[in-house]
Amino acid sequence: MPDILDNAERLDLPPRSTRPVWITIDVPRGTSAGTYRGVVTAKAVAQKPLTFELELEVLNAGVPPPAEWSFRLDLWQNPWAVAHHHGVEPFSEAHLTILEPHLKMLADAGQTFITTYITHDAWGETIYHNEGTMIEWTRTRDGRWRFDYTNFDKYVELALRCGITDAITCYTPVAWSNRYRYFDEATGEYVLVRWAPTSEEFQAFWLVFLKDLESHLRQRGWFERTYLGVNENPLPDTQATIGMIKRANPEWQITYAGNWHPELDESLDDYCMIVNHSIPDEALQRQRQCGKTTTFYVCCVPPRPNNFTFSPPAESTWMGWHTATRGYDGFLRWAYDSWTADPLHDSRHVHWPAGDCWLVYPGCRSSIRFERLREGIVDYEKLRILRARLRELGRTAAGQELDSLLGNFNYEEA
Repeated sequence: MPDILDNAERLDLPPRSTRPVWITIDVPRGTSAGTYRGVVTAKAVAQKPLTFELELEVLNAGVPPPAEWSFRLDLWQNPWAVAHHHGVEPFSEAHLTILEPHLKMLADAGQTFITTYITHDAWGETIYHNEGTMIEWTRTRDGRWRFDYTNFDKYVELALRCGITDAITCYTPVAWSNRYRYFDEATGEYVLVRWAPTSEEFQAFWLVFLKDLESHLRQRGWFERTYLGVNENPLPDTQATIGMIKRANPEWQITYAGNWHPELDESLDDYCMIVNHSIPDEALQRQRQCGKTTTFYVCCVPPRPNNFTFSPPAESTWMGWHTATRGYDGFLRWAYDSWTADPLHDSRHVHWPAGDCWLVYPGCRSSIRFERLREGIVDYEKLRILRARLRELGRTAAGQELDSLLGNFNYEEA
């Protein structure tokens, strides 16, 4: 049989080293199932080498390509930050050319959601480079509304070509500080307004806009994969917004990121809890039985585990293991690429911990934390495959032993 153990790592240790020794073995892609034998050598300075005869069993299992992963990864994108850094016009051909490999790298990590913005400056002054909007709102001279989907379509089409195909999230009916912008055709100027979700103005406008947006999405064949994102708002505002959406059309899918509220679970199709405010087990099972998805997120809090520049890299891998432990469907984080002034040299932000706003760098440069996050997602897929295989074989005891081991990857123990 071929000797794949020749690829084992050989370590040189200092005298009387007491640290654990991990020997990694690279199994080439395409290696057939079977038993392989070989010799591994461990050496220490001024010590006699030790050799070990090892037997490695390769199982008939593999991780599918990212497009086939079940893990729901939602790293929010900020194409305006990318345009600003590279000095190009947002959604110009030059911008789309820069974005293409950038989004392909995200797709290769298993990204599920295309992040789109349907309101101007959705998150206000909470980030370094504010987003614009992918859909321009115009109040015509006769008081009607007109909407331009040009940039929205460009970005969605590009993301789909890059391999991000499962879902589109539209942010957000509830903008930061309830602030909205539209162009007034009569005056030739932009107008800023504040519409609370409980106000008549909010309800009237959004019922008109959602009808138009739905029509456009259906024409493009995108409605069934689209979610309206409603996040981290006071509960009365969230409930008023959801009520308006359901009046517009009960078929709209809604995703929500924030604390767990039992009042919302029947209204949401995708519920994302912050890691330190998890959903009760019985509610999680109810979500799953209804065909709904449940994920978790970290942001500027908690301090650990997290994906900051200074976070231990293992914490990023932990995200995938915690997902498997809790029975979640995936992980969300703000953000993938919301860069500050000089992201290649300084990851600090005015308000948030260093690295909070991005996981990768300009020029399609990855990071240790992004790669370790992807590693945890791959581990999740391996665990999913292993659990399914154990169930097929009726190995109940082995499955229980695995679940017991995974129980260590919970927030309380992190």
